[in-house]
Amino acid sequence: MKLSLDIRASLSQTLTPQQIQYLKLLQLPLIQMEQHIMQEIEQNPLLEIASAEPEENEEIQGPGEIAVFREPEIFEPHQEDYEYSDSPDSTLEFETDYSKSQDDPFEFYQLAWQDDNDGEGGPKSGESEDDDFEPFQMKGEISFVEELIAQIKLLDLSEEEMILAEQIIGNIDMDGYLRRDLSEILDEANNLIYEINIQRLKDKSKKSNNGSSSQIDNPARRFALSQDSLDVLKRFEMYNSATGGYEEFVKVNNLLNKMEYQVAETILKIIQNLDPPGIGSRTIKECLISQVKNIQDPNPAQLLALDILEQSYESFAKKHYAHITKLLDVTEENLKEAIDFIRKLNPKPGGGDLQTGINSVIPDFIIEKDEETDELLITVNDSRLPTLKLNVAYEKLRKESRQRSFNKETKEWIKGKYDDAKFLLKAIRQRKSTLLKVMTAIAQLQKEFFYNGPVALRPLIYKNISDETSLDIATICRIVNGKYVQTEYGTYELKFFFSESLQNDEGDDVSTTVIKQIIKDIILEEEKDKPFSDDKISEELKKKGYNVARRTVAKYREQLKIPVARLRREL
Repeated sequence: MKLSLDIRASLSQTLTPQQIQYLKLLQLPLIQMEQHIMQEIEQNPLLEIASAEPEENEEIQGPGEIAVFREPEIFEPHQEDYEYSDSPDSTLEFETDYSKSQDDPFEFYQLAWQDDNDGEGGPKSGESEDDDFEPFQMKGEISFVEELIAQIKLLDLSEEEMILAEQIIGNIDMDGYLRRDLSEILDEANNLIYEINIQRLKDKSKKSNNGSSSQIDNPARRFALSQDSLDVLKRFEMYNSATGGYEEFVKVNNLLNKMEYQVAETILKIIQNLDPPGIGSRTIKECLISQVKNIQDPNPAQLLALDILEQSYESFAKKHYAHITKLLDVTEENLKEAIDFIRKLNPKPGGGDLQTGINSVIPDFIIEKDEETDELLITVNDSRLPTLKLNVAYEKLRKESRQRSFNKETKEWIKGKYDDAKFLLKAIRQRKSTLLKVMTAIAQLQKEFFYNGPVALRPLIYKNISDETSLDIATICRIVNGKYVQTEYGTYELKFFFSESLQNDEGDDVSTTVIKQIIKDIILEEEKDKPFSDDKISEELKKKGYNVARRTVAKYREQLKIPVARLRREL
């Protein structure tokens, strides 16, 4: 083998830690960005939230006022906002003029500790300007599980049955279904009962041992079981009710009995009859049947609905109505009344309310039309973001650390926190500039949408925005993902504005999003007893000037989560 040595020149690009952190900030939507800033404030003492009215000569760094940009002008941020150094030790620099406070740099410690001081600087502990003031008490929200347990406690159940009921309720998911196998829950309840029995035997043995003077002399025997208790405990562990004296032993020692699977089924049926009916069901069929059986004095349509669910549920799910009418010997009119009743039942008795929080969308951008000029006004919705500034006391301490005899670790800690704070303030401004640049480019390329609505949406891909803004496609993806814009036609995710294109009969490019909306409109206008097949929908699209194949129609229909024609049929 011949060895050789050669020299090659190559060029590579390495991201600095600051660049990586900035890219992460670009990806954060409004709520997460707010949480990130608050977390940085907690971890970095050099950062603090600026007051509403800044002091004289104090320059505030942060989001500041909401910037408004008019379309079609593209926002061009300063070039230095996008300049990064290739050196890992480099930081983003900016000038800040802080107030020339001559106070002691450690005065903030006095402010933080004044509540604990007994000096004359302020009110002593326990004192208040208004002794009669009582804070407003917010009513705590009761969880779904707590409501069910409260209902169970009103029933006449034994201690063992109550333990099992609580175990079952604890395994109900947010839709109100019991997805876990009932036998596993029963085993957990029996194990819990076993632990309770062991503890009760130990407590009883402890009391018995405390009464014996010979055992008191030896502290190690205070918590030991007597030999008689150990013997009966071995018999108890076998859970054999045929053993002589077992029932009497359980009764005398106030122990709990092991439960069988049939008891678990009975408890589950009791839970399913709680409010809301059908809660804790294992299948949607069981859920619907429980709700129908819970009705007092059902009418003929409700009785027929119960027969449909119990005897021909599969045919009902597949909408084989002819098979149901033949099997149950009913008319189509009676069948329609029963099915209309079933549709009013709740397939998700939990309602997704096991979590107390409510998900909501807060737009990252707001686009409005100027009433006078009819131009688009683009606003970055950063009103939730706190306005930051550097802590004056720590900033003064940092400057004085060069003259003071601080140790190396202290100086490095102050410098590191100072550099992190400077970077965050700079990155927040730069993030806002980049977001504005991308949103303005989208608004310009989709201008017709903001004037005429979703029907005017045009094909758009990430590369178009990349060419318009001179940003990398990966950066565009980070900005688009998880961000929303509020328009007069509704709130949309930025991904909504990106789609592929199809050509119509006139040769013009049409967004696939527009095609999907047309398919949705065709299905909404179809006759419910004779829904359109995919072939028929394709023909209707051709009449409107869109040459779309049947397979493409089926693909778009599935993306819209619309079922096939047979499952859309109604009586």
